[in-house]
Amino acid sequence: MNAPVAGQICPPRRYSHSRLQLFRFSAVSWNAHRIHYDAEFAATEGFPDVVVQSTLHGETLSRFALDWAGPEANLESVSWRNRATAVAGEQLTWTATVRTEEPRAGGTRVTLDVAVLKEDGAPCVTGQVELTRRAVRTSP
Repeated sequence: MNAPVAGQICPPRRYSHSRLQLFRFSAVSWNAHRIHYDAEFAATEGFPDVVVQSTLHGETLSRFALDWAGPEANLESVSWRNRATAVAGEQLTWTATVRTEEPRAGGTRVTLDVAVLKEDGAPCVTGQVELTRRAVRTSP
């Protein structure tokens, strides 16, 4: 990957979360709220299916940013705000734009403005991911 440039748009990633994935994420994150794994209970709360956990949104923002940045990248921070509810099976799109890139000793610190968009383009999640890309060493 070439050096990132402020204003650069990252390739979007389309995905959806399955009920099984949401159940497993609830288990590993000790989230016992039934709206995340019990569709019948979620319906009693007014949701069309089980609800994506807010922390899973944060994990997704981070994972896709690191995938984009490549194996020489380290996550520095992630922050996000939930704007709308997402449910199992719903098509979502991760988007990101490079806000800043600053040379650092041994690499570059990159700040991304990130979002998860619903199918109609409305934001489900917005936030920022900061990461450091280490300089790739070349052989002499």
